[in-house]
Amino acid sequence: MQADVRQVGGPLEELVSTAGGPRPSKNERRDAAREKAREQRLRQQRRERRNRIVLQAGIGVVVLAIVAIVAVVLVNSIRPPGPGPKNMADNGIVITKGLAAETSGALAAGATPSQRPAQTGKVAIRTYEDYGCPICGQFEQTNGTYVKGLIEGGQATLQIYPVSILDREFQGTKYSTRAANAAAAVANFAPNQYYAFHSLLYANQPAEGSSGLTDDQLIGYAKQAKVTNLAAITNAIKNQQYFSWVDSATQRFLKSNFAGTDVHSEADINKLLNNPSAGIGTPMIFVNGKYYTGSVANAAQFKSFVLSAGAAFTPTPSPTPAGSAAPSSTPSPTATKK
Repeated sequence: MQADVRQVGGPLEELVSTAGGPRPSKNERRDAAREKAREQRLRQQRRERRNRIVLQAGIGVVVLAIVAIVAVVLVNSIRPPGPGPKNMADNGIVITKGLAAETSGALAAGATPSQRPAQTGKVAIRTYEDYGCPICGQFEQTNGTYVKGLIEGGQATLQIYPVSILDREFQGTKYSTRAANAAAAVANFAPNQYYAFHSLLYANQPAEGSSGLTDDQLIGYAKQAKVTNLAAITNAIKNQQYFSWVDSATQRFLKSNFAGTDVHSEADINKLLNNPSAGIGTPMIFVNGKYYTGSVANAAQFKSFVLSAGAAFTPTPSPTPAGSAAPSSTPSPTATKK
């Protein structure tokens, strides 16, 4: 390239020839720089506008999600109470000989349950349990086989009251409530498989601090218990059909007033446990209306309590046929209605 030096209207100026023409003047370079800066500002403004739109859209999605969550919570919290499950008119299901359930109608929405009478001539065992409660699980592990034997032998009935006081222990999944809801569904649609389902929940009890069993796992254990109406039970579990009933049953439990027993207030519990701050908790176990205050992990102690509570009530004697020996007076775990 060769420089062309010439005088242009005054001072000497060097112009460099290029393939695209002469080199831009100072003014042209300044204008070009201004144009480039303007384009950069426009691009930056477009970027900022696009980012604002994306941010606003994101905020909108978050707000909608929050609104949806709040709506679900509100709907669940103000859901009108429906009828309770069938076969639990007093909030508990009675398991009797053959591990079959004693049938009853459903508790009407808003109605107050009344304690059903115990079967004559049998020890009446009542338990109030939270399926997430490890102490309830320990009681089942230690005494379940003994209690089951009494039921199958026709010597006792077991009335199970599921409640929910430990939701806070399961990472916000409401496991205690969901398990009680599932138990209510089985009581309603497959009562004769309730005991099998009950036993499976304890055999597979999740640890406190975990997220608990999922709904699908609860449904799986219902299937394993060979329930007779799995589709209806599945729907009740998925749709939380008995959540309001579980809440009502739990609130009644927390009042510590148990009809037909020696406990009608927390003061009674504290006195019987010889602990002024004991309060109510699960499990609450009664045998013929007497509150069991012994260790849930001591099988011999519980068996002795059952025999003692049974002996405290005189069974209605069966007529003795002529020529037959009189029945033995040896105490046995049988009792009349209290």
